[in-house]
Order: sequence, then C-alpha cells, then structure tokens
Amino acid sequence: MDLLTYFKAEIETVGRQWKETIAPLDESTARRRPRNNVNHALWLTGHMIWAEDYLLVEVPTGKTFRSKEWDFCFDHSSEKLPDDEYPPWGEVRAEYTVVHEKAMKQLARLNPIDLHRPSFLERQWFPTAAHSIAHQVTHGHYHLGQLVYLSRQLAPSGIASTLDALLKVGVR
Repeated sequence: MDLLTYFKAEIETVGRQWKETIAPLDESTARRRPRNNVNHALWLTGHMIWAEDYLLVEVPTGKTFRSKEWDFCFDHSSEKLPDDEYPPWGEVRAEYTVVHEKAMKQLARLNPIDLHRPSFLERQWFPTAAHSIAHQVTHGHYHLGQLVYLSRQLAPSGIASTLDALLKVGVR
C-alpha cells in the first residue's frame, strides 16, 4: 500500500467511526463533561472540523471548507468557553459531515507526487502536504480515542459502544 492510500484509509476510518460514535448524542449529552477540564463531544467534533480542514485542505492547498467564524471556538489555541458560546450541536455535527466529505474528495484528487509539493501555507511544521496529512492521521486517531472514552463515560451502564462491537468482531 502506498502512503497516499494509507492516509486516505486512516482518515476515512476516523471519519466513519467518528460519525458512528456521535450519532446517539443529543444537545445535552454533547455538551456534558464528565470532569471539569475534559473536552466535551461538541468541542471535540468542532476541533475535528477545524483540524481536518486545516491540515488536509488549507495547509496543502490554501482552500478551505469550514465555517471560519468558528475557529476561535475550535482551533488549536482555543480556550474552554462557556457552553452558551458554542454553536448548537446539530450545526456542529452537520458541519463535520460536510467538511469531512469535502476533505475526502480533496484527498481523492491527490496523487502520490502531490504529497511532496511544498505546502501552500509554508508552515515550518508542515513543509509538504505529506507532513500535514500525516499529522492529521495521528491527530484524528488521538481525538477519536478521547471521544470513545468520553462516550463510554456518558453512556448508561450496560450499553455497548460501537468500539465494543468492533472489538468483538475484530474488524477495524
């Protein structure tokens, strides 16, 4: 498997599992924090919108698909805000679906040579598209792990998670 195919597969996997994990969450549950300084599902999902768009689209190409007015809520430097300052959960969940699908289409247009071209934004940490996309591969799995942990903390006991089903079947 070549690097680009690997990147696409990993990002698609995170997106699919993300959508499955957030599907049962309502507005109240998406804003609950099991502990004071734990991110809630709404922030994690908003942050994934920012990260996927920034690292998969904006850094490599200069394009963007996300609602930029939300960056102060969800980017890498965003501070914890009062809950009433975050957008509604339904809008965040819908935006994630749109941005993830558009980012996947952007990745589908790439070829292996594109990975070695200089990044559009010329960030020191991401000199090429391969650097920013590779960062999102690890970053996406990191936050998916947080979301799965959070969903287990918020789920009523005895309710199996999507992860439980995956572990029993042994599929990825």
